[in-house]
Amino acid sequence: MGRARLAAGDWTRASELLRRALGLWRGPVLADVSDAGLTWPELAALQGIRLALHEDCIQAELAMGRDRELIGELESLLEAEPTRERLVAQLMVVLYNCGRQPEALDRYRRTRDLLADRFGLEPGRDLRRLQRAILSHDPALALRLTAAPGGAADFPSPAGPRPAAAPQPPRPRPAPAAPARVDDRAYDRAYDRGAARAGTTDAPAAEHAFRASWERVERRPASVVMVRARWAADGDALAPERVDHAVKELTAGIRREMAPFGGHVRRAFGSVWLVVFGVPRAHEDDAERALRAALALRRHFEAPGPATGTAATATRPVTHLVVGTGEVVVTYDDSASEPVEVTGQVLDACHHLLLQVPRGDLWAADSTVEAGGAGLGFAPVPGVPGVHRPAPSRPDGRGPSGHPAEPPFLERAHELNLLCGAYRDTVRRQLPHLVTVLGEPGIGKTRLIGEFAASLRDGAGPTTPRVLHAGTPAFDAHTPYEPLAGVVRAYTGIRAGAPAAVVLPALTGVVRGLFPHAATGPIVTALAACLGLPAPAAAQGPAGGAVPREEVLGALRQFLEEAAADRPLVVVLDDLHRAADFVRSFVEDLTVRLGPVALLLIAGARSELLHTRPSWGCAKRRSVLLHVAPLSTAATAAVIGAAAGRRHPTPADDRRAALADGNPLFAQAYARAADVGADPAAAHPPAVLAVAAAQLDGLDRTARSVLRDAAVVGGTLWRGAVAAVSRRDPEEVGRSLELLESRELLRRVRRSGVPGDVEYAFRYAVSRHVALAQLPGRVLVERHLRAADWAALLDVPRPGLLAFHHDRAIALAEADGTPVEAMERRAWEALVGASARAAAAGDDALAVSCLDHALDRCPPGEPERVWLVTHHRRIRDSLGARAHHRHPAVTG
Repeated sequence: MGRARLAAGDWTRASELLRRALGLWRGPVLADVSDAGLTWPELAALQGIRLALHEDCIQAELAMGRDRELIGELESLLEAEPTRERLVAQLMVVLYNCGRQPEALDRYRRTRDLLADRFGLEPGRDLRRLQRAILSHDPALALRLTAAPGGAADFPSPAGPRPAAAPQPPRPRPAPAAPARVDDRAYDRAYDRGAARAGTTDAPAAEHAFRASWERVERRPASVVMVRARWAADGDALAPERVDHAVKELTAGIRREMAPFGGHVRRAFGSVWLVVFGVPRAHEDDAERALRAALALRRHFEAPGPATGTAATATRPVTHLVVGTGEVVVTYDDSASEPVEVTGQVLDACHHLLLQVPRGDLWAADSTVEAGGAGLGFAPVPGVPGVHRPAPSRPDGRGPSGHPAEPPFLERAHELNLLCGAYRDTVRRQLPHLVTVLGEPGIGKTRLIGEFAASLRDGAGPTTPRVLHAGTPAFDAHTPYEPLAGVVRAYTGIRAGAPAAVVLPALTGVVRGLFPHAATGPIVTALAACLGLPAPAAAQGPAGGAVPREEVLGALRQFLEEAAADRPLVVVLDDLHRAADFVRSFVEDLTVRLGPVALLLIAGARSELLHTRPSWGCAKRRSVLLHVAPLSTAATAAVIGAAAGRRHPTPADDRRAALADGNPLFAQAYARAADVGADPAAAHPPAVLAVAAAQLDGLDRTARSVLRDAAVVGGTLWRGAVAAVSRRDPEEVGRSLELLESRELLRRVRRSGVPGDVEYAFRYAVSRHVALAQLPGRVLVERHLRAADWAALLDVPRPGLLAFHHDRAIALAEADGTPVEAMERRAWEALVGASARAAAAGDDALAVSCLDHALDRCPPGEPERVWLVTHHRRIRDSLGARAHHRHPAVTG
């Protein structure tokens, strides 16, 4: 009966009945018949029933607000059952509600350590979620635990206590989490099992199903928006309850505004919010996202509307906004998809600026505006160096994103001829064609399509067509039907975001012109739904709601067919890889399902389209894939010279061309870099770093981990070395390296420098730089030592490679404050061993080279240094004598 009242939400009656039931329990069960020292299964089952009943009773009293009264009882129960996770969760919530957050987190830590020591397990998912909620001060914790009796100890939903519901079948409990300390291969197997339970290896939830301990801390570039709010009513401070209510409302509002831009919202402290872009996954336009999100927040705060609070005590917050960009350190929980902690100097800089920003204003750091503010109308703040604010001429920031000046159009004549030929064939045969233009970011797909469209407008071809261009936005899309909605807007001349009073008359007029003898009402309604307008009441189905997707896509098909029948039509859909899956399916099948009309459909997409849809265009009539190849070295140098305003390339331009490797976007970015010296890492521009980071985050976890280990090996790498560094099976590493080669991150070297092994090289130096930058220093030390151990066992020693990895490990350890004496000795001893193997093989020159490196790393005070110098001189003299014997001096 007590549990029935608990399920019905009658907390008081449930507490009374459950306390009475617990009161009937006196002393140990069957104490008079059980033998001392024996444990019966029945006794354990009865004890479990009693504990579950006790948990239900505590749950009811938590819902009644008896937090302080329950602390002693919960601690007493946990002394006997310290790994009972539901009791731990209840005590953590009680401590948090009593203002004892550190003790709540300490209880979680103690439980986690106990589970790991006793069973090799991590806490369950619900307990981990509760810990993250406490760390982020989740507003839901202000409510009471209301889980179903006997259920998992979860922190409450913000929706409040759940109403009574009909009994539901029990959900299957997840398998235990992976141990906290696992090696890389065990970790990946655990991840694969987690992904299988999620139903797909690509699911975002499965991506973070398990995280190895060394992967819980990560360095990465990010852009942040920091928001500060203050409240006042009639010149007086607000009451704490009103501030609490206002903070929760404002948190919900910030989350709504940030959702279209992909920002991760965190409460920093008090009435300050932090929105992070680029975590946990980087995008190449994170700086632009942060700036546009901040502008959207400012418009939201400035817009007239209902004030925070009740009508009698209405007040609106005074806000201050700051945007910054820099490197942060991100800490994850073992399986959380979002970080539990973000730190970095950029946060301190933003907080410092936040105290100076005038009320209602927005300031952005130079680095952010430089990376993503072109075209958004930002101007320097007078008297404040390094800071910009929205210029009065464009306060809303809705201008187009800025792009560098167009580079020379080089080495694309073949691709341009293919597009022109496809158009001529479309017009001649009066049949629709699909051409998919594929390539990596910045390779020039959009420029190629633009040059083709310009040639059509200039009269090249049999007939001048109508050209409609639409792109798929990376964020803040007006409708899920993009870029198809953009095609409708381009044909009808309707502006994005226009109100229904403007859209419907214009759309109706165009549709009636295309369908003069048909009922146009359903088509107009479907196309209006495509543009994001709600369906009229008369057009809604029996159950109400939006126009069905099949009707919208059918209307789009009719619309395009009639438009192409009226006049040859070229439809360009750019960045199709960003579109929804149903949109991509519609585009792929469109030319097959259209009638005999002259419509050329050009879809521009990154190569990742084939990663998600490998059969794109296969067995489709009149469908062509066009891959845009990198530029030659000479053409890349010409692009760099044009971007820098030089007619003849310089030696620095040659280094820039090697870094860009045929990518026009990279070439322009490197051309604007101040200098490219011996260290290429110092020359990578922010735009190039952002593209590389986004590419790496687009890989699955195993491939990303293998790429990081490959980056440790060097710009040139071998399969065996990567297997040794990652401690994975060589066959598994080989498959991952082949995948990375197909993603154009690595290139296979035809002749390997290590006999019997497969050699690769990083295509872009920036990819290796970004992969290394994501690894913590201590992990890098361990990985470099593994690479050195692999190099020390090669049949033909490579002293330079062996010395490089030891030197990197020592330098990183010194930077971390770790003693390095043993590592230094290990380095020169390994080089001496390599010298001995080279001498045994008869290669005295290589033996001397190994000893040269060993002497450079053996400190003067080492007792073995005297022997090392003598041995080095003896081998060198022997080598000189052999050379003299082979080439005797000529006299006379």
